[in-house]
Amino acid sequence: MTGFNVCPRVRIMKKWIIVTVVMLVVLVNEWLSYTFTAVRWPSVPSTQGDSVRVLFAADPQILSFQSDSEPAFPLNLVTIWDADRFVSRGFHLALWWTRPDIVVFLGDLLNDGSIFNDSDFNSSLHHFRHLMHIPNYVKHTIFVPGDNDIGGEGLDQVTEHKIRRFFSFFNQTTTQQYKFVDFIQMRVMDDYDIATSTLPRKDGRIRVLLSHMPLLLKTKTTIKKKIMEQHPSFIFSGHDHGSFHYKGSKTEAHANEFHLLHEEHHVWEFEGAGAQLHEVLVPTCSYRMGKQATGYGLAVIEGSGKVLYTVLWLPSRFNQLWIYLTALGLILTILLFGFINPIKNFLFQYLRAHHYALTFLKVTFKYHRV
Repeated sequence: MTGFNVCPRVRIMKKWIIVTVVMLVVLVNEWLSYTFTAVRWPSVPSTQGDSVRVLFAADPQILSFQSDSEPAFPLNLVTIWDADRFVSRGFHLALWWTRPDIVVFLGDLLNDGSIFNDSDFNSSLHHFRHLMHIPNYVKHTIFVPGDNDIGGEGLDQVTEHKIRRFFSFFNQTTTQQYKFVDFIQMRVMDDYDIATSTLPRKDGRIRVLLSHMPLLLKTKTTIKKKIMEQHPSFIFSGHDHGSFHYKGSKTEAHANEFHLLHEEHHVWEFEGAGAQLHEVLVPTCSYRMGKQATGYGLAVIEGSGKVLYTVLWLPSRFNQLWIYLTALGLILTILLFGFINPIKNFLFQYLRAHHYALTFLKVTFKYHRV
């Protein structure tokens, strides 16, 4: 009787182990890791009375079936859903932590925007706005076009139509003013003068250039001239998917120093009112760009020209996926061991029956020979 009750007890124990492993892994990956990450983000209070808080999101590159054909259908439904969910969840967590005045998307909003027809482009941007919903307390949202949105890299050419449809969808121009800060978009992928507005330089105002591609690395004289004409106090850009800092002279608009901004829980201080021109490259917020480190940038701009900046690093999705695969391997191992005894019993009974059959044949064969 005791032996009869062993198998049900073992099966129940295995089920509880599997359920516990699944619940623990999901709890750690989808809740605890984000909570633990967010509570360790640095708070960036202003050292002065008045300031502008800006949240930067670079290169979300929302995927589509056109670009994400591997793995094949229907697995690509899962991979696209997971990438969208990661970007959206990290963004809203950053919003909750920072409560910014301004949100800036530094280009490459879509992965295939430049090659979409108008219908697919608009529907994908509606999907983007749904994923990256902006709360009412944000005063302004700025959308900077990237090469994946309007072209400009490799054989994918920028066209007037692509630029117009991008700015038309978001109903914006290339400039935005808030308090004492002038935000000015600059494109280096094309020479079209579309949706461009100018802001005259005024004393006491901070002028921030926003670009998808890094500016201080450009060597063309025309680009340097465009930069200097804007008299920028600071530059923010994306495109390279990493977290970097370039520094150069405002009279030359070219980088002569390079620094990595990889430290966690660190706040950097830059002086935008001096002779040096600083450019900060914001890392990508999507793990599908192949980067282990992803995050959002937070800048607090003060009236004196000082800029406080930090990176809100996200949990590594690649590490989380490895945890899922490890848990799956453990579950399969448990299930495999559960099949060992039934298979062993089946083989034993099969061999036993086979043995009886051979014995019967031997007896029968011997009888006929006699």
